[in-house]
Amino acid sequence: MDHRVVTQTLDLERRFIEPVVKAVLHTILFHRYFGNTSVDNTDVQRQVDERVDELMQSLALTGDSKSQISLYFTETKPRRAWFSKSEEEICWEEWIIHINCTVSKSPTEVGQLQASAEDQAKRAIFRVIQEMDKHKDHIPLIASKQSNPFPYHISVAPTSGLWSSMIKRAIPARAPK
Repeated sequence: MDHRVVTQTLDLERRFIEPVVKAVLHTILFHRYFGNTSVDNTDVQRQVDERVDELMQSLALTGDSKSQISLYFTETKPRRAWFSKSEEEICWEEWIIHINCTVSKSPTEVGQLQASAEDQAKRAIFRVIQEMDKHKDHIPLIASKQSNPFPYHISVAPTSGLWSSMIKRAIPARAPK
């Protein structure tokens, strides 16, 4: 089975990252999540909110201007070993959104950055729809009676200064004496 990877890059001012990334993630989930995708689905909403909050915190804490958020769908298949049975998750589609964070320097620039964010959101959502319509051969057959037979996972990873930001978070900051 093919593992399809789709990447997008968004250049956004910090205050527009959250709504644009949420819109893109919800668009992907609307088209690939086979369960209840209504606005009332609090599990999906909660998980998207938590991961986007984590993304915003990683940008704020590390001071990085780049980060990425990934959404991937898996299929659960039985794995047979010599004396046991277990299950493994096999990824069949992954969406990687690279975020380049910019900072506005003046109040007049905020309007331009907002227009740019709106345009990027529209283009990103349109690209999601195009990719979904073009590429359907890699989607596995539904072999389960679960409401959503394909689990999804959302992960956040800073792209610049990965090791340094991990070390900074692992070592507590001490106040100078």
